[in-house]
Amino acid sequence: MFTKVNYLTLLFNLILVTSFSISVNTFVGIQNINIIFYIIFHLSFIYFLFYHYHYLFYLLAFVYGVMFDIFLLNSIGAHLISFITLISMYVFVKKYLFLLSSFQISITIFITLISTIFIEMLIAYFFNNINITFSNLFRYLLISAIIFIPSIYILNNLDR
Repeated sequence: MFTKVNYLTLLFNLILVTSFSISVNTFVGIQNINIIFYIIFHLSFIYFLFYHYHYLFYLLAFVYGVMFDIFLLNSIGAHLISFITLISMYVFVKKYLFLLSSFQISITIFITLISTIFIEMLIAYFFNNINITFSNLFRYLLISAIIFIPSIYILNNLDR
């Protein structure tokens, strides 16, 4: 009944909705849970962008970008701009990504993850006056590094 493409699309959207929902709900006692799922959202979005690009990603980026901005920043801007920019940059460089090995693509995904989060923080700083601290940057980098390999492994296994 379901083809593999439909199954992957459904699974992808389920991962995005779940990680989005957990990342915008505030667990005051365990703040790192929000950060972990925030990073998982970005990581899964970037992974599926790289491996299963479709023009509907612009619609997903718009919806999730606006929702992240409203729930986390109370104004539209940082996430929407960074998601749309990420997809646009991917469209320009995707022909070069086909030449990379799987290890090089994994490193590219990690660098893209860190860059996207950093750009979101910069845009939030300039547009919303949200302070960027070195400890927050380090926390995001450390959590990203810890969950990157297991997440890529899980996403690769789900993709098969």
